[in-house]
Amino acid sequence: MKKMFFGAMLFFSGFLGILSLWITSIFKPWSYNDITGFHGFLLGTGTMPLFILSCIICAIGLVVCSIEAFFNR
Repeated sequence: MKKMFFGAMLFFSGFLGILSLWITSIFKPWSYNDITGFHGFLLGTGTMPLFILSCIICAIGLVVCSIEAFFNR
């Protein structure tokens, strides 16, 4: 059960990182060499590595939770 909790915490921390970047991109739009939208925001503000890291953390949390839920009995 502790590993499941750890996986859930990883997932939610990664999800909060993604959500905070997404909300920030709505309130502070950016254009990077005529690339607009979320991708332009990530490129213009230099937060692409943070977004990728948040996605990786979120995916690791999902993997840990699914392993604990379905394969460890």
